[in-house]
Amino acid sequence: MSVGISSLVEHVIRLTQHRDRDRLNSALTEAMMDLLAPQEVTLVGVVSEAGQRYWLPWIRRERGGELQTLSDPLWVQVPQLQRLEDDPHRRHCLESLQPVEVSPVAGSTDCLTLVPLFEDAREHGLGVIEIRSAQRLGPAELNMLGRLLSVYRNMQGMLDYSECDALTGLLNRKSFDDAFFKMLRDGSAEPSTPLSAEQVERRHAAAPTYWLAMLDVDHFKQVNDVHGHSIGDEVLLLLARLLKGTLRSLDRVFRFGGEEFVVLLRCQDEAGALSALERFRGRMADYTFPQVGHITVSVGVTALRAGDSPSAARERADQAVYYAKEHGRNQVHSYEQLIASGVLQIDSKVGGIELF
Repeated sequence: MSVGISSLVEHVIRLTQHRDRDRLNSALTEAMMDLLAPQEVTLVGVVSEAGQRYWLPWIRRERGGELQTLSDPLWVQVPQLQRLEDDPHRRHCLESLQPVEVSPVAGSTDCLTLVPLFEDAREHGLGVIEIRSAQRLGPAELNMLGRLLSVYRNMQGMLDYSECDALTGLLNRKSFDDAFFKMLRDGSAEPSTPLSAEQVERRHAAAPTYWLAMLDVDHFKQVNDVHGHSIGDEVLLLLARLLKGTLRSLDRVFRFGGEEFVVLLRCQDEAGALSALERFRGRMADYTFPQVGHITVSVGVTALRAGDSPSAARERADQAVYYAKEHGRNQVHSYEQLIASGVLQIDSKVGGIELF
């Protein structure tokens, strides 16, 4: 499996050209196939839902074949995935953060090597690499893989720095528009790889809707005025952890600045979106923040529409937040429900909203 230095340099250059996580994963997979010449390379990530963690296969490349997308995160039914504990080899690799060699199973001579994608238990991007080869990877191959992963991890770190809020670790406002349009595009587009009849039926049966929620901390200015900005920052950090711990890892959570947060989530219907947000509102209200006590949050949510714009969707959700603020705070309201009930009314002359 010997390769020239020029090939390694070429793949390093390709890795450093990408500013998109999906393309970065694809470039890493292609590099391993070219430099290590294995039978197969698979990247498997980790997602969570309702306190349970699952394996989410990302991409696979077999020798002589094309790169395959194994799961579409916007459509996957998380509870149908394999649970983390059901694959002890992957789990050991993930928890030890060390390569794991798996002995060939009966009837097979292939060697399987599992390598963690990252060297620390980071919040974003948990996963393992599965390399199936005719022979065990030797020191030279493992060293080359280590060099590739070093570049890959550095690029992921750069993406974290540019996309994530420094205080909370959530996605920042700068990355919101890209995520918004990607969700609209991927949610309506057909998959790039052919699906079986069963997969097509399951995909259309799921028919999820995408939602944008805005969350605003109630009376947050008082927290800063009474306790100081350092305590206020601690409240925001703990709130971010509550959000991430309550919502699914496939949902996208952004800090827009100050005490304002935005969530992009996928649910079957409005009831599901309201239930998820109500669950967070309840956890927030019950949580005791150090030195501050109990703090509440007002939430507004709206369905994303075909041809929607980020500003239009945020405006609709913000109107629902305003209604919650004006009617006692510590509430979750749907823009669509408020319109249907006549509480909010669209002013067609100016395109604004009148609140009654």
